[in-house]
Amino acid sequence: MAYGKGQTKDLLKRMADLGRPHMSADLTNLRTRCLDVTGQMARAGFTAHVSDPVPDGKALDAVMLRLQKQLTDCGAMNNIWIEKCRLLAKSAIMEQMKRRQRNLFGRFRHIDATGDRPLPDGTTRLINLPEDWSYRLDAEDVAVLKTLAETMDFREAMGFFGQIHAGEKPAHLTNAQRDALIALMDQVQERFQCPVWDPEAVIQLHLDYRCIKGAKRALTSALEEVGGRLDQGRPVARQIALASHIARGAGISLEIRLVRCVARNIHEHQDPDRPYRMTGLALELGPEVAQLRGILARPKATMDLSEITHVVAEDFGLVNTSSLVVLELPGSIDPEVLPTTNKTKAQSRKYLSDNVSGADIRLVESLQLSGRNFLARINEMAVTVDQLRSEIDLNYNRLDRIRREINRLLGRDPRDMVEEIAPAAPRGLNTADTDRLMRMHRRFFRLIGGIGKMKARRRGIYRSLAGLKKSWFGHIANIRMRLASKYRALVVSEKLDYLAIPTDETGYKGRTFNRMINNGARAQYTSRADNKLDWRGIPQIKIPAFYTSCTDWRNGHVDKAQRRGEVFTAAVDRERWHADLHAAEMIGRWLFLRPRNTVAQAAA
Repeated sequence: MAYGKGQTKDLLKRMADLGRPHMSADLTNLRTRCLDVTGQMARAGFTAHVSDPVPDGKALDAVMLRLQKQLTDCGAMNNIWIEKCRLLAKSAIMEQMKRRQRNLFGRFRHIDATGDRPLPDGTTRLINLPEDWSYRLDAEDVAVLKTLAETMDFREAMGFFGQIHAGEKPAHLTNAQRDALIALMDQVQERFQCPVWDPEAVIQLHLDYRCIKGAKRALTSALEEVGGRLDQGRPVARQIALASHIARGAGISLEIRLVRCVARNIHEHQDPDRPYRMTGLALELGPEVAQLRGILARPKATMDLSEITHVVAEDFGLVNTSSLVVLELPGSIDPEVLPTTNKTKAQSRKYLSDNVSGADIRLVESLQLSGRNFLARINEMAVTVDQLRSEIDLNYNRLDRIRREINRLLGRDPRDMVEEIAPAAPRGLNTADTDRLMRMHRRFFRLIGGIGKMKARRRGIYRSLAGLKKSWFGHIANIRMRLASKYRALVVSEKLDYLAIPTDETGYKGRTFNRMINNGARAQYTSRADNKLDWRGIPQIKIPAFYTSCTDWRNGHVDKAQRRGEVFTAAVDRERWHADLHAAEMIGRWLFLRPRNTVAQAAA
């Protein structure tokens, strides 16, 4: 989010809906120019090849500031909006360049990784190389490359790839092995290209005082009026004028509209000990709709556990996305006796084995949110993406064959690029081959167009997936927050970053399915849910995830065999629970486990 910088960087921040201004011709013009300038900034700073060193912030600023001055001097746009575009482009390309090199390094280190399903003829597929290299490399070649990768750290690997890209041939590699690494670089290069802001993109602009006609006084006045109405839970409508898209042009009229329901909802959660204030505005410009948002900031809450007598515990899972339990404690929490939560796997096992929980902690409420429909929809998307990937790979192989044949007929190097303008037939080429050359040239660019359409469709699927995750995880986060508010409870959850179906389980649906689940899924949910709790001032503690799903808290018995699918069966007395709800209850009791003899004496 475009929260901006300055004195509020240590405060918690949230966005408030301030209406959808009319997408006027001036706003449309501003958006069009911003998309164009942002694209120019990105192309200016983006490194040409994956092996090129990623520039630091100062080096990137030097390049982009030169372009900013050129664009300002030629009157392309008002300088303040050019600066906003530069900052947007800088963060995007910096992240993309880093991701590109990390992806190359990861593929290199795991160059021997194979697919779960063989190729049509039974050949094992090397998933980190283009498909045709699964046929062209033998086991010895792969072993040599794997050994080489394990001897290099990240910096050494990038330098090594840079040497190969420059045309050097390492003495210890065969031509096939070197060409495989070139193909690996080309594959990553193709996937991680310079970010593009297409016509459907939504561009978000943080509005500081330079973006407003009237500067600081006008912006401060607007923020104070809207903030004052928020304090009262009352609606407000106000006009402001944005700086023009051209220097010294007429202002762009923009309406701030705080509706009653939004004002009341925010007002109801005002905390006199942590008052929020309106600190800024952000404008989102889409192809047809504009969205204005206000930035609210408030201090972080101090975690006071002395009056808390309930715990809301959550087990984040796969089939059941969230399993929640509410536990009532025998008394308020004493922070001084809580165990440390930074335990290793071995320390966690010992802690769970040596400590138990008794009947003094009572289960009050439990709730499960099934993710079956969510997973089924992701699986549908994963199947489509797999089909598109296969078609794209096949078409790239066809392109490579056609390119080689075109270059052969033209008497050029097989790896030369094919120009979009149809080439003139060489002297001495017969009529049949000339006609064939022209047909292949037309087919070459038809295939490129088809690949572009398939990639656009794939990007659309990924956008739909991102929206699906945001909606589902936001719904779950709201339920957890309301439950914690209802009982004025401490929220306890696991430190967990990754979730997937193991390849040996019957529910396994493929690597694409697992990637689509895990592409930011846990981080998205954790970030969204934890931010909601922080904003409301609800305390939360993270515990280690080790053995929580296979421990019987009554006797400290830790055994993975106790959990089978959705059923937890205690090894001691064969008592049964739903496995996810049992895990959630174990998570809730984790902080309050006591030595065996202490619990036994209390029971006696």
